[in-house]
Amino acid sequence: MTLPEPAAETGRPIRRYQAAVSAGAMASAWANQEDAPSGAAVIVDHEVSPLGRLGLRWMVPAESTLAFAVVLRPPLVAEQSDVPWLVAGLAAAEGIGDIATDRKVATWWPDLVVDAATDETVASIKADVQLGPGRVRVAVVTIRIDLEILGATDRREEVVQAVMQRLDQRADELAGGVAGPLAAYEQRCRLLGSRLKIRLLPRGETRGSAHAIHPHGALELRSATGMVERISVDMVREMQVM
Repeated sequence: MTLPEPAAETGRPIRRYQAAVSAGAMASAWANQEDAPSGAAVIVDHEVSPLGRLGLRWMVPAESTLAFAVVLRPPLVAEQSDVPWLVAGLAAAEGIGDIATDRKVATWWPDLVVDAATDETVASIKADVQLGPGRVRVAVVTIRIDLEILGATDRREEVVQAVMQRLDQRADELAGGVAGPLAAYEQRCRLLGSRLKIRLLPRGETRGSAHAIHPHGALELRSATGMVERISVDMVREMQVM
């Protein structure tokens, strides 16, 4: 059953479901079939198919999970289609760590938020990006947060409002360019400086040190010879810290 309701403090259109295939699927349908505005959100108590990047299943039980998706219509060119992944990850880290809890968390390119001390996953990100002629037409970002690990199972509304607030702010900043949000993401990224082995799609692998975040949202990987390789989100099959 759908319960649309505006968030009182922002006027944000919100639809809540007790159960649905996934928050992202419902938000994408809303965006494509009903032209949902930027900022429209779907919150689902129990996702039947909580799949993240590459179809990997979110394994945290529904009762311990906060799952929601937000429609974004960012002013990005097609080459910046990885940016919504990072904006959503940054907003999740800021909402969790700077507003809703005192947990020290970090971003982990491209789709995770982790405990800054243990690298344990506290949230995952999925961005479904649809392109128009030369631009990003719509991006639906799904955020799943492990409330149990945060000790916040009784603070769902506080956490979701904190993350959405930061997502609004970071998405609005994109009107002035991607430099600010990506610099903030880079500062919080635990992966940078690590030596990685990355298995690539459709095949092959590469190795190097995570050097920086490219303005298009890709990870810049520096080899032992100093060569810098740009790895986009859709190139990564598996990533291992060496």
